[in-house]
Amino acid sequence: MLAAVVDDWTEQRQVDGLEITMRPIHDDDIERLRRLFFRLSPETIHLRFFQPVKEPSEKMLHHLAEVDHEQRQALVAVDEHGEIVAVARYDRHDGSDDAEVAILVEDAWQGHGVGKVLLRRLTTDALEHGVHTLTATALGENRRVLALVHHIAPTVHSRLDHGEWYLDIPLVAS
Repeated sequence: MLAAVVDDWTEQRQVDGLEITMRPIHDDDIERLRRLFFRLSPETIHLRFFQPVKEPSEKMLHHLAEVDHEQRQALVAVDEHGEIVAVARYDRHDGSDDAEVAILVEDAWQGHGVGKVLLRRLTTDALEHGVHTLTATALGENRRVLALVHHIAPTVHSRLDHGEWYLDIPLVAS
């Protein structure tokens, strides 16, 4: 188990009339992540992982859940049943003020603003930890993530190369 910096807060939010709780991911969220994975459509899995994944490995689940909340951060949205419905994360590049960002929203929760709320909170956290630019790679057909990023950061720099979008998202304190 990773010795992580304690980052313990929760925030209740209404998104599109639905109640969620946002919080940092916990080491013990592995089973919640596994259940989330099996509620995802093959399309959503492909858009997030760029390949079909039938079942997440234990190593993958531990990597996703066990973060230090500084160099690697992950925030989750949890529904009223305690199930994770979305995850937004960054992994800082060594010795840099850049971090790679990724977001995943369960199919049933897509289009309700959950990703927007999580990504906004994650960018605030990133700035607090000295991250000034988020980077991301998205498949060319992933229009939702492109719209989300442009909504959060209108000054995003993007380029399409061989069917993948490469995004540089400058962070600005609000």
